[in-house]
Amino acid sequence: MAGGGASGLMAAVVSARAGARTLLLELNDRPGVKLALTGGGRCNVLPRSEPSGEYVTTSSANSLKRILAGWSVREAARFFRVEAGMEPTPEQGTGNLFLGSGGAAMLARRLAGMAAEAGAEILTGVRVASIEPGGAVWRIGTGGGAGFEACSVVLATGGRSWPWTGSSGRGYALAERLGHTVRRTFPALVPLLRRSGVLGGLDGIVVDAALRSSFGGRKVSSRGSLLFTKDGFSGPAAMNISHCVSLPSASGSEPPEVRACWLPEAAGAAMAELSSHGGTLGGFLRAALPARLSSALISMAGLDPGKPACALDREARAAMQKVLLDCPLDIGGDSGWRKAETTGGGVALEEVESHTLESRLHPGLYFTGEMLDAFGPVGGWNLYWAWLTGRAAGLAAAARRRNA
Repeated sequence: MAGGGASGLMAAVVSARAGARTLLLELNDRPGVKLALTGGGRCNVLPRSEPSGEYVTTSSANSLKRILAGWSVREAARFFRVEAGMEPTPEQGTGNLFLGSGGAAMLARRLAGMAAEAGAEILTGVRVASIEPGGAVWRIGTGGGAGFEACSVVLATGGRSWPWTGSSGRGYALAERLGHTVRRTFPALVPLLRRSGVLGGLDGIVVDAALRSSFGGRKVSSRGSLLFTKDGFSGPAAMNISHCVSLPSASGSEPPEVRACWLPEAAGAAMAELSSHGGTLGGFLRAALPARLSSALISMAGLDPGKPACALDREARAAMQKVLLDCPLDIGGDSGWRKAETTGGGVALEEVESHTLESRLHPGLYFTGEMLDAFGPVGGWNLYWAWLTGRAAGLAAAARRRNA
């Protein structure tokens, strides 16, 4: 296993437990450094439900669907409860499964311990510099000059997000050298930046909002908490739609518009309520939204907050409806790799076997986690992707060794 992140640890556990001689090569001084930081240390280990269209890929949608069928959320939850001895608990309000305070670091240690107990050897401080096919074996070169041979190699080196954890994207270069197509990588689940001062000065405000944009010619929507920051927008609503901005930005193209509905629960009735409201326009908005945001929206519409709400003419009502229900956010980019929670793009899914994650170009080579061109929204979906791909690759690599 090259890489000791979430997917690499899972691959090492299942490979060693299947009886294969397993070596995990980890760049850091311990495996699971990035895993130990997830969920603010609490580890959102799994999502609340089975997948049903949450994932984003620029590769084959059918390949993605087949990969996701390999291991259910329910089966994964049982693994952590029964095999790892850690009970995922639903978070109040979201239902997403967390391990609690300090659970992320505990899980990283537990998975490394499970792999070692099953006979896996873990070498830390090792940078994989090259992997070369050589007939029945793979030759693995390291930055320190040492070399290894293996009948199977699992590339679990992660993506490009959180680079201070050693996640530099180096695995993509290794895959490209072997002839694999690597779809353009871009920051995913990343805060967005404002291009202008419109809606500026609202940092610290959190609202429930519905955002809309487009990705690959298809409409995309995201509903949830939206956090106003000094430079733009964060929170699940912004991060779950951020790929609409970050992929075009990475490609040097102008990103599509991002628009917000500030009253998603009452969008249909909002204008009727405005017409019958007995107070001022400012009073109407302040009853539904934070005062600073209300003032900013009224200013965007070019209206007087002291004007009676029921006295707005058709033009004023249209302006107010636009800023309330279809408000342009004037997004100018994203916050980059240091703040991105995961990586978009990666090895093309159609170039791996869906059930084993084995390369279609090189037998005995497997890809997992952020190496692959898929990611999910905030809420445990990306760790679930790591678990299921790591498990599939680890089991297949072990089977290949047994059958060699």
